[in-house]
Amino acid sequence: MAAVMSGCGPELAAEGWEQNSQAVISGAIRGATVRALEGVNLRSGAGTSYGVLLTVPAGQTAIVMDPVASGGFYKVNYQGTVGWTHGDYWTVLQGLWVNGYALTSTQAQWVKWIATYSVPKLLGDREARLTVASRVAWWSLKEGVLGLSNPFVYSNCNTASGDTRIEPLATCAPGWAWQVGLSGVQVPNIRTLAQAQSTSASIHKSLTEAQVLGATANQAGFATGSATYNGVVNSTGDLRKSWLLRNHAVGITLQEPFVTSDCINGSISWCYGTGWEETSRYAPNRTEALESIRELKAILDGFAP
Repeated sequence: MAAVMSGCGPELAAEGWEQNSQAVISGAIRGATVRALEGVNLRSGAGTSYGVLLTVPAGQTAIVMDPVASGGFYKVNYQGTVGWTHGDYWTVLQGLWVNGYALTSTQAQWVKWIATYSVPKLLGDREARLTVASRVAWWSLKEGVLGLSNPFVYSNCNTASGDTRIEPLATCAPGWAWQVGLSGVQVPNIRTLAQAQSTSASIHKSLTEAQVLGATANQAGFATGSATYNGVVNSTGDLRKSWLLRNHAVGITLQEPFVTSDCINGSISWCYGTGWEETSRYAPNRTEALESIRELKAILDGFAP
């Protein structure tokens, strides 16, 4: 975070204003994306007497944390820094934006879903849960998983002939990359079924393992009592592990350490690139990937309970 400063800034003229009820942010909801019309100060409180946390560059986006103005100032989250800014220097954008790109309605739907349902289920305090969720949401977004109509049923096996979507009760051959679920987690990275089982038990304390598997099968679109549902609940070995990982909270929890080690602390080649649309938008290089993660964290912060 930048050092706290005081003094003039882009909203200098606001010092003589009583209150501007026509602020551009007016009417936005919590979680809305707003774009800076020019370089604008983000302050520690609602007024120009408060110190400047940082200056948001023109064209950058932030997330509205409190849609109720105080003297024309609104509380926003800019890439992890939460502060107050005058509404006249922002415009409300339609939808959600990451790294300068508008998410599709499907991508935005799943990002909001993660905020609403996954973040509360994860372990740790709210800050830790937002950090974990934002890193895996970024991974899933740039891998194209969040663009699927139902990512819970997603099961992709890399084969000698390329990537192949496999059926819900099928497994990928040993030695090949196998990616599943909302989190886009690699099944082989989780070395034992016991690791997935213990993580599920620590997250879903009030549910049996069969209930977790059944709920995940339901989310994937398989009705209780159907042949596929029963196959999921009664599965064993790698198939059972894959379905525990397709549970959103379990998958996010176990995928995050790999995202952190490979893509945040490291710069492994598969983390970034321009080979397909989602990666070129949200992870063309490490710098823009980290910015995307910060922006996703702000979005999740705006929508999570």
